[in-house]
Amino acid sequence: YADPEYIRELPVFQLPFLSKNKKYRAFQVKGDSMLPVPEDSWITGEFVQDWHTLVSGKPYIVLTLNDGVVFKIVENLIQEEGILRLHSLNTLYGPYDVPVSEIREIWRFVNFISKEIPASDTLDVSFRKVFYELKLELKQIRKKVEGISQ
Repeated sequence: YADPEYIRELPVFQLPFLSKNKKYRAFQVKGDSMLPVPEDSWITGEFVQDWHTLVSGKPYIVLTLNDGVVFKIVENLIQEEGILRLHSLNTLYGPYDVPVSEIREIWRFVNFISKEIPASDTLDVSFRKVFYELKLELKQIRKKVEGISQ
């Protein structure tokens, strides 16, 4: 990010199944924090202009000052706390917060391309996703109940 001209010149691309009216970029996954998405997979992202529209519980590619490019499930706490809470699919990694001031770009996950077939524990991943979404809903209900009781 020290060279804005370089960032501006990074290629965007088109695939037959992607909208011609949107901006896409591919990022390569490193590490195992998002298993079952295999390491070295290519993640396709659609540029997000308005960060307030991020949907909690959905995957995004987040470009940060300190961590570089990360692919995570986002909990959007911009309105309440000015942060994004980033979650890995791999339960060995805990969530962490990133202040909005440290975020440069956000790309909505579209798909991934891999030379490997993801691990067969997709049922476990589906269960974790449902559990996470229920956890977020419960948190919203608690906030509403606390607001009513005050």
